[in-house]
Amino acid sequence: MMSDLKDRLLEEKLIVILRGLAEEKLIATVDILKNMGMHFFELAIDNESELSMEKSLRNIEGLRKHYGDSIHIGAGTVINKLQVKRVAEIGGEYIISPNLNEEVVRATKEMGLVSIPGAATPSEIIRAYQAGADIVKVFPANYLGEAYIRAIKAPLDYIPIAAVGGIRPEDIPAFQSAGVSCFGVGKQLVDAGLFSSYCDEEVFQIIEDRAKRYLQAIR
Repeated sequence: MMSDLKDRLLEEKLIVILRGLAEEKLIATVDILKNMGMHFFELAIDNESELSMEKSLRNIEGLRKHYGDSIHIGAGTVINKLQVKRVAEIGGEYIISPNLNEEVVRATKEMGLVSIPGAATPSEIIRAYQAGADIVKVFPANYLGEAYIRAIKAPLDYIPIAAVGGIRPEDIPAFQSAGVSCFGVGKQLVDAGLFSSYCDEEVFQIIEDRAKRYLQAIR
């Protein structure tokens, strides 16, 4: 049930955004974070070309086959209905977008997936929710700030908000106090670029150390 998935996400409060990782490093990274208690992973779709998009979808499918139901896998940077359909076919459970496209939201719900579109203004947030969004992603949260979210949550307290974009562990308490329900964390936790500067073992240790800080902040 997608309502159960939404409830579990709101309980766990954290989606790990994975972008640009080679397959072997992707699985090793997910292993580390899963063993630490993280279960929600967003694989961002690379929309640069058809080839890069297909590679992203293969990674989603590969994780689903490797982990089964032990983690919850969604697709990020989804920008059209075709991508929603493809993600549903390969076992993705939720759709995350950087923007609000009501067609994408409606297609997501028709496919039985959890919808998390992006928005930046009260009007966009309301439109997203009316279109069927389960949670609305406020992006970029680090630039908009917790004071902004606190202000928009006052009249929109019934809409669950995910803060995404530049969120550091030390930012989380203020955003939670402002009414944020959950967070999406990418480069601040898993930075694919580190693998070109450090050996794998060092990068995995960095990821583990960062993950501990997020878990301490969010619970």
